[in-house]
Amino acid sequence: MKRAELLEHATCSGCAKRIGHTGLPLFWRVKVERFGIDVSALRRQDGLGQFIGSHALAAAMGPDEDLATPVMDPVTLTLCDTCACDVNAPPIAALAMKD
Repeated sequence: MKRAELLEHATCSGCAKRIGHTGLPLFWRVKVERFGIDVSALRRQDGLGQFIGSHALAAAMGPDEDLATPVMDPVTLTLCDTCACDVNAPPIAALAMKD
């Protein structure tokens, strides 16, 4: 990671402190994506599997359509080691909505 990219990730998304405040030169970069299941496509795939009698065969013979689609743009979070390992930290979803 070059200097410019490191500066983009210099602040923790959890505690809003600089990533080196823990004394450890470690941090986490996490890409968060949220998806929604396309129930119609899932039902079609499942129905074909039931009709043929094999879901594996239906997956090979079917249209191979997406069963889940993104519902938001990906969010990249930076977490200091303390926030990444804290079991009482805010949920990742809350951090992703904040950024």
